[in-house]
Parts: sequence; structure tokens; C-alpha cells
Amino acid sequence: MNATTISSWALLIAKALDHLGYSSESVFNAVGLDPKKLKDTNARYSIQQMQQLWHTAVELTNDPLLGIKVAGYWHPTTFHALGYSWMASGSLKEAMERAVRYSKVVSDLVQLTFEYVNGAYRLSIGVQSTNYDPVPESVDAAAAVFVHMTRMVYGDEINPILVTLPRAKPTVAKEFSEFFCSPIEYETQETALFYIDEQVEKPLPTGNVELAHANDNIVKEYLSHLDRTHVAMQVKTKIVDLLSSGMLTEQDMANALNLSLRSLQRKLRDEGTSYKEILEETRRDLATKYIQNSRLSISEISFLLGFSEISNFSRAFKRWNGRAPSEFRAEL
Repeated sequence: MNATTISSWALLIAKALDHLGYSSESVFNAVGLDPKKLKDTNARYSIQQMQQLWHTAVELTNDPLLGIKVAGYWHPTTFHALGYSWMASGSLKEAMERAVRYSKVVSDLVQLTFEYVNGAYRLSIGVQSTNYDPVPESVDAAAAVFVHMTRMVYGDEINPILVTLPRAKPTVAKEFSEFFCSPIEYETQETALFYIDEQVEKPLPTGNVELAHANDNIVKEYLSHLDRTHVAMQVKTKIVDLLSSGMLTEQDMANALNLSLRSLQRKLRDEGTSYKEILEETRRDLATKYIQNSRLSISEISFLLGFSEISNFSRAFKRWNGRAPSEFRAEL
């Protein structure tokens, strides 16, 4: 896994730890995070590091409300310029569409979807990788942050009409209900917030088109810079382009990126990953996506993923998902 998260998201955890009486600097050093990056608005931490930070914070505080408390420190600058674009949006619908469009500012692993379903709007918060098991408190924090953000622009009177969380029902379920002011379903398939359509579509008095667009441009520039400097992301993009060609050796990738093999290996190592890991993860994620498309045969999927033999693909798929492609598709 080679995704990253903006360091200001970790800053919320640091503030919560300090407020609870723990030394955030000691915790960050213990998990290998440079606390100096918290002062750099453009710095990012790897997902692995953030997961370790969450695990350590949860164990240290033993606070089942930690995620909600972390969310309470959200500030527009937490999400770089996207936070100000959100605040200046003309409606919650517009704000949520912006969050979906530019979610990679916060993390290039997060996957937001926003849609109108049965008379209500649903904001779903997920991840793009199938090989990722987030700490429950981090998911609590993500859901709570969006609730906090909606209240900042709309007012405290807005509440979700339903919240769904994959986590087990906590011992502090009452406190969860009091924060969300909404019915909560636990152990669900997705993390989602549902809102009344009239509230989501209502024009906001704080809307400012010029300010929103100005911050959108800052976000776009930030993402453009992120894509240029994030070698692992470039590698993943190239892999998708080259999969069906069969040109998938590490040397092929170095040539495609105009790098020497040693330079590519060093850059990926600095980002906490390797070419082999990215290739495996990309193939696994695409395989799971393709197998759900009944119009693609097993042999076509094998070709699209760059496998020379169907048997090689079948063995790899079984290693990733515990069963053969045909069995997996039949269960779907």
C-alpha cells in the first residue's frame, strides 16, 4: 500500500492526544512519524504510518469516543484549500460534490460517493483498496468530520436522517447517538451519511462563487504537484496503461518513467513501497473490479491484467480472494 494522507489530518489526532493529557510528540516519534511535518501544510504521511498512529492512540487512551473527539478539532485548513472551497460553496450539494471531486487532497486512498437515493442524499465514505482494514475509530472520525463540516456551513440544526457504520456497536452508543443526533445502524457494509434533499439543496448564505473557485484552483495546483512528486502514483498509473501489453518488468517501468532502475527502486523505497507491491495491489484491485463485470470472460480478464496464462491468473486470484475466479463470480 503506497497511499498517503495530508499531515493536517494527523494534526487533529495530535490535538486530541494533547487535550487528553498525552504527549502527541512522544506518540508520533514512537510510531516513526516526524512531528515537524505537522507544521508543513503540504506534508503527507503514508497510510501505514497513519494506521499505526491510530492503533497507538486508541490503545493509549482507551477512549471509545476518540474518533468523534478527533473530528471536533477540524478546521477549514485541515483539508488545505478544499476546506475553504467547502465553506464558500453555494449549497451542501455543491460542497459535497467538491469533496468527492477533490478527496485525494486528504488521502489518495479514500473514495467518496455522493448520490440521490429514494428521496435523500447519501454520502458514502470508503477506500479504493480491497486490502485495507481501517481502525474503527478512524472511520468514526471521518464520518464525524463530515457531520461537523455540514453544521459549520448550514447550522447546528442540520443532522443526518441516518448514519451507517461498519464497526460493531460501541459501549458508548448513547454518546454516538447524541453526537450524530440520528439513528445509527452498526455492522453495515458501508460508512454513509443520509440527508434530507431539501437541506442539501438549500442555498447557503455563506456561499461565495469567486472565493470557492479561487480555492478550487489552489486545490488543482496542489493535486498536480502531488501527482508529479508521488512516484508510486505514477507507477500505478503506468501499470494500468501497460498491463495488457505484458511489458511489466521493473526495468520496463523505469524506462517508461525515464528513470534508472536504481533510481526507481530508491524513490519507491522512500515512499514505503516497491514495484512488486504496487503491481500486485493494482492487479488485485482490478481483478476484483473486472470479475464483477459479467460481460468480461475469465480469459479476457487474464489478458487485461497481463497474465500470459489463464492458470497463472486463477492461482493469483485464489491467493487474493480465497477462491477461484469462477467461484467468486458465481457467488456474486
